[in-house]
Amino acid sequence: MLIYLNLLDTEQEKSKFEQIYNYYRHIMFYVAKSILKDDYLSEDAVHNAFIKIAKNMDNISEVNSNRTKGYVVIIVRNISLNMLKKQKNIVDIDGFVENTKDDLNLEDEVLSKLSFDFIVEKIMSLPIIYKDVLYLTYVEDLKTQEISGLINVSNETVKKRLQRGRQKLLENINVVF
Repeated sequence: MLIYLNLLDTEQEKSKFEQIYNYYRHIMFYVAKSILKDDYLSEDAVHNAFIKIAKNMDNISEVNSNRTKGYVVIIVRNISLNMLKKQKNIVDIDGFVENTKDDLNLEDEVLSKLSFDFIVEKIMSLPIIYKDVLYLTYVEDLKTQEISGLINVSNETVKKRLQRGRQKLLENINVVF
């Protein structure tokens, strides 16, 4: 715990972090273990997640909320998936650049007209790879650079996942262009 607390500046941040640690550590371990299937690797994933959380405490306003729970779960899940990729030498196909038409303005216009709760519900039904970046972008209001650092992928990969995720989201909403 001291390692994490040394990353924080104020007593208020330290207190908030301790609450987050005590409240979410078991959930985070459960998520990591469900992916990694190993106690020691899961502990490493949770440790790395808490380091990222400590460095990004300004993204957490309320300790006991669904937003915070989603935030910490996304972080530990992505760290665990990255550890699994390294372990299995899986190639990340999202890292490759692809030439696609960018319809973000039209997509954003449609998405802005729908209910926020409805969109969040549809985001949560997407595959993890898209759900995480869309949730962090639209619910947590993070920039692609911040998301890139949190989930440990390149900024271009985040942008590509956002683009593909928006398209999947629109398909789930059954919007026809």
